[in-house]
Amino acid sequence: MTTVLAKKIGDFYRELVSLEVKRRLNSCSDVVLLNYHKISSVEMTVLRKSLKTVDASVLVTKNSFIKKILEEAKKPAGAISLVEGETALVFVKNNPIEVSQVIVKFSKEHEALKIRGGFLADQVITEEHIKTISKLGSRQSLYQQVASALNAPMGKLAMSLNQIIAKLAYALKAISDKKK
Repeated sequence: MTTVLAKKIGDFYRELVSLEVKRRLNSCSDVVLLNYHKISSVEMTVLRKSLKTVDASVLVTKNSFIKKILEEAKKPAGAISLVEGETALVFVKNNPIEVSQVIVKFSKEHEALKIRGGFLADQVITEEHIKTISKLGSRQSLYQQVASALNAPMGKLAMSLNQIIAKLAYALKAISDKKK
């Protein structure tokens, strides 16, 4: 009787975890995988709080669940192969740059935390990609850089046209002065 009940509870638990991971995968397209071996629960709580400030969340569950759900969600096979050891999933809702910055900073302060990689949309990323992303400026500064790059040619064109008009005005003035 108790083994039947334990099996039903286990099945119910697996179903709940599966639904939660699927819900989080559906609400965000970017995921970072971490190995948290030898990270204390206090340190993990600090990481969770830090990630919450940048609109990301952490979920820890069995690797077999993670692999099965990633396969069912048709996530890249390369990402599935990163699930190894004590794995934590970081679900990125909005800004992968800020999340990468938090993760990289935390991993520098806690050497036991290892960045495995992850995926942005359907593109597999490595630890090096995440470190590179963390070095980018904020989304706002990237928008400003793009706007500036687009604005520069227009500014040069306007200045060139202004110089042509100024030269024409000088030439007309010179002709006018010569006729007087």
